[in-house]
This record gives sequence, structure tokens and C-alpha cells, in this order.
Amino acid sequence: MPGARAHDGVKTPFIAVPTTAGTGSEATQNAVLSQVGEGGFKRSLRHDNLVPDETIVDPELAVSCPPGVTAACGMDAFVQLLESYVSPKSGLLTDALAMSGMAEVRDSLMPVFADGGNMRARAGMAYAALLSGITLAHAGLGVVHGFASALGGFFDIPHGVICGTLIGAATRINIEELRKQRSHSPALEKYAWVGALMARHEDGSGNADAHLDYLVQKLENWIASLEIPRLGKFGVTPGDVDRIIGQTGIKNNPVALDTHRMREIFVSRI
Repeated sequence: MPGARAHDGVKTPFIAVPTTAGTGSEATQNAVLSQVGEGGFKRSLRHDNLVPDETIVDPELAVSCPPGVTAACGMDAFVQLLESYVSPKSGLLTDALAMSGMAEVRDSLMPVFADGGNMRARAGMAYAALLSGITLAHAGLGVVHGFASALGGFFDIPHGVICGTLIGAATRINIEELRKQRSHSPALEKYAWVGALMARHEDGSGNADAHLDYLVQKLENWIASLEIPRLGKFGVTPGDVDRIIGQTGIKNNPVALDTHRMREIFVSRI
């Protein structure tokens, strides 16, 4: 952005103690500044010195987290794992961590939403969120987080709600665009592997197309079951689409999306 300056790395030493399982910021060099409203902004600051000096990840600290917050944060963690897994910048290490984290979300998100005192599920989500911070820091994120950055400046919407409400449509459209390419796509194959993971076909059994369809349906089921709100609940209207898309970056999305397809994702959840 014009006039932007690099952070000098000067900070007060700090210990990160997450009380939700979502952003994984305890494992990143990122900090965020935002101002919500007309002409608002949401921008990240990044510096190696912004990585916490110490981190304590204790799932017991999230026991009192309300179901709605648990759901939104959990979906954020999953989106970060999925988007970093299919990112063009992904690698063997981030892939392994992302798949491990997504398996924990599969097993833990719905149980902890139903019972916030389920410590096995709380621990699973804390682990998944931590891994999501590691993978996003190294592989980057896609269109959903591009939307979240733009929306977060204009509207007072929880970050996890934005990510959770858009991931179903974004995944469906990414897969449709990848299928149109009519050539071998590592990202399309990865989406199929995530579908297989969600279907518990980790041995590779089953049909890749069926796994792709299963993934999209699984995400839509989660969005409904977790009662993730639509954007319209927070005052977003179709008239906001153009300005949001104009500020949405998708540099680490697995496939290029034109304005029409981005509009389709956005409008589907207003």
C-alpha cells in the first residue's frame, strides 16, 4: 500500500496463550491492524521478531468458549489448513502438517461444538489451529482469506465467520475451475485427497471425482450444522460486492478466478 513501511522488529517480549482454537497466530510472525467502517482497512504486519517468545497451548483454556465462537474459530483453522495445502507455495512439510490438522478438525469440530467440555475434542482443535498457523506462515492462503482481509476493514464481522461462511462456495468454484483446465492439476488431486480424508478413505480407495464432490458437500453440511451466519446478517449487501472484490487478493489461490467467479462466491453467502 502507498506509504507503507517495513516493521522494524522492535517489540515487547511476550508469551502467547491462545484461548480459542482458530487463527494459529501463536505460531506466526503476523500481527494485524484494522479500522472498521467506511474507508476502513485491515493490514498485516510481519517480522520474524513478532513470533512469540514462548507459547503455551492449553486446550483447557478454551472450555468456556461459547459454541458460536468455537464453530467460527474452528472453521477458520480448517480454512487455513485447506488453503495452505492447495497453495502453489505448499511443500512436503506443510502438506503433512495440513493433512494431520484437517484430520483432527474432522474428528473434533462437531464434537466440541456439541459439548464444549469434551477435552479430547478441545485438544484436537488446539492442535489443528497450531498447525494451521505453521502452514499458513510457510505456504500462504487463498481467496477466502483474500475476502476476509477486504471485508474485515468495512464490516464488523468475526474473521472466522467470514472464512467459515465462504469456504463451501470457494472450494466448489475452485474445483470447477480446475476441472475446466482438462490437464493434470496437483491442486485438484489435493482437493480429492482432502475429500478422501473427510470420507475416511485415507488408503486412497474410492473415486477421485466422488471425493471432490464429497468434500464440497461436507463443507456445506458443516456450515449448516455449525450455524455459520451469512454475511447479510452483518449488513453486507449485493451493492458491496464490487468494492470488496476490488480489494481481494488471491495470489496463493490454486487457480485464477475472474471477477464473475469471485462475485459468485461472495453473493452466494449474502
